[in-house]
Amino acid sequence: MSGYTAYQIYQSLKLHFTTDYDAVKYNFKTAVKQATFEKRRDRYFFEKLSRRFNREQLIEYFTANIIENQNVWIGDMCDNVYSAYTARYDKLTYMFEQDMKTLSNKGYTFNEICSATPDFSQSPVLEALRGGQISIESVVLLDILVNFLKSLESILSDPLGINKDLLDLLISYKSIMLQKPLPKNKIKDKALLVFTT
Repeated sequence: MSGYTAYQIYQSLKLHFTTDYDAVKYNFKTAVKQATFEKRRDRYFFEKLSRRFNREQLIEYFTANIIENQNVWIGDMCDNVYSAYTARYDKLTYMFEQDMKTLSNKGYTFNEICSATPDFSQSPVLEALRGGQISIESVVLLDILVNFLKSLESILSDPLGINKDLLDLLISYKSIMLQKPLPKNKIKDKALLVFTT
């Protein structure tokens, strides 16, 4: 893989997480020209990454760093964030179960975590995510199961746009997560077990 290809993947993911562009639909490619890439002062980073990772790993590397900080510059992306991301994927089912237990132990029912509070000011699942009590992957997996994020976006009162930004990030991340094989049946069983016992 070339540095230019790595740059295209990077550009497509940056656009995917910050605009309406769909990186999955366009196969992680953009209209950026090779000449534009050649003029970049930071092309060294892309050349270096293209030698270290294959295409799938590079998509994961960029995704991990961008969901951590949407404004991250290529030179500030780091392996620690990528390692934490791959570690979360290695224990996806277990992590999801623990996160659902965390929400259940707070007294929430399954329906309550997938909706807004009665005054429509917040969502228990978004608050737990913001507080670092559950992982971003667990929220996306929950949405894969019951598809609640879009409806949550329409009912939440959000004058400052804080929830919208987080919901946009989650929805964008969902399309990336769906590209990998996911243990959907196991996750469904874990959610049922936690919230029905």
